[in-house]
Amino acid sequence: MIFSSEKTETRPPRTIGLITDFGLTDPYVGQIKAVLARKAPGCQVVDISHGVAPFNVAQAGFFLAASYEHFPKDAVILAVVDPGVGTDRRIACLEIGNRMLVAPDNGLLSLALNRTWSEVRAFDLTRAMDAPKKISHTFHGRDVFAPLAAWLALGGRPEGVGPEMDPADLVTQTWSHPEVEAGRALGHVVHIDRFGNCVLNLEAGSLGTPDGLHMESPSGGPLAYAIKYADMPEGEPGLLEGSQGFLELAVNQRSAAKRFGLSMGDPVELAWEA
Repeated sequence: MIFSSEKTETRPPRTIGLITDFGLTDPYVGQIKAVLARKAPGCQVVDISHGVAPFNVAQAGFFLAASYEHFPKDAVILAVVDPGVGTDRRIACLEIGNRMLVAPDNGLLSLALNRTWSEVRAFDLTRAMDAPKKISHTFHGRDVFAPLAAWLALGGRPEGVGPEMDPADLVTQTWSHPEVEAGRALGHVVHIDRFGNCVLNLEAGSLGTPDGLHMESPSGGPLAYAIKYADMPEGEPGLLEGSQGFLELAVNQRSAAKRFGLSMGDPVELAWEA
C-alpha cells in the first residue's frame, strides 16, 4: 500500500483541520475522526466547519481560504465537499508554504490558491485511491481522504503518492475568479453568515477605496464602503472589509441577504467612480 512505507512519527505530528458538508446529525464526521484517531492518534484535529451547505463547493472554498492561515505552519487541512464522489475526479493537494490543503479537484482549492502570495506547489494524489483495501463508492471522505490526511500529518510527502502538477491545471469554476476592472466588479456570494452578511469572492482591499459605490444588480442603490459596521448607520447597507479577508455586503444590525434577496451563488455587480 502507498501509505505504509513513509508513515512514521519521526517528526512531531501535524494539526489536521476539517471542512465538510456532512453535518453533525449523521455518523459521517464521527467516522472520519475515528479513522484519524486510529491512524494518527497524536494529531490534534480541529473542526473548521461541518455545516457547509450540501454540495456547495464555493462555500467550502471560502471556508478553506479564510481559515488555513490561522493554523500552525505545518498543518494539513482536509476539505471534503465532493459532489463527484465515485467518478474519475482527481484528488489534489496544494502545498502553500509548509501547510498542505487536500481536497477533491472540483474548484474547492481555487480561492485559497488565488489569494496566496506564498510559494505554492500542487500535486495529483488520485493514486491514494489505490491504498485502502476496501473503499465505499460513496464515502471517500472516510475511506480515502482521512487515511491520506493522517499519513501526510505523520510526515508523508505528497510526491510519495502522486506527481507534481501545475497549479494552473486545477479545476476552476465561475465563482473562482471575480471580474474586476476600472469602476466595475462582478463577484459571487460564496457565503451568508448567521447575521445575513453576504460574503463575496472579492478580496478585502481589491477595489481600493471606491467613491460613489453602488450596486447595479441584482438590485440597485448606493453602498457605503466600510471597515467596521459602525461606519454604516443602523439599517443602512454597505460593502464591508470583513474579518475573513473578503468583502461582504452588510446592513448594520440587519440581514443583507434579506435586504437584497440574495442567496449563495448569486452574482453581484458593483460599480463606482473610476
